Amino acid sequence: MRKQALANIAQVWRKKQIIKDEVDKVLGEFNLSNTAKDIFIYAAANKVNISAITQHKFFIDKSFSTIKRAVLELKHHNLVETVTDTVDRRVQWLEPTQEK
Repeated sequence: MRKQALANIAQVWRKKQIIKDEVDKVLGEFNLSNTAKDIFIYAAANKVNISAITQHKFFIDKSFSTIKRAVLELKHHNLVETVTDTVDRRVQWLEPTQEK
């Protein structure tokens, strides 16, 4: 492996640690599973539904039921809410709950 590639990997690792610390600071009080944390971050950055999550390459190794359980965990802690699509009422979009 080239020296530059190893340096890049080390830099990515440091960034990943910083991000994990920030996520734990924000979500630490809820004692969430890692999957729930990942889904929360993904939903905060993108307009998603459970089907879109299952098809994303980051979640490809997670079963549908694991993703569904993680979403229910987030809903239980009032971290996400579902919003019904205006065109197709069967689609439920996940959005981070706004502080009131």
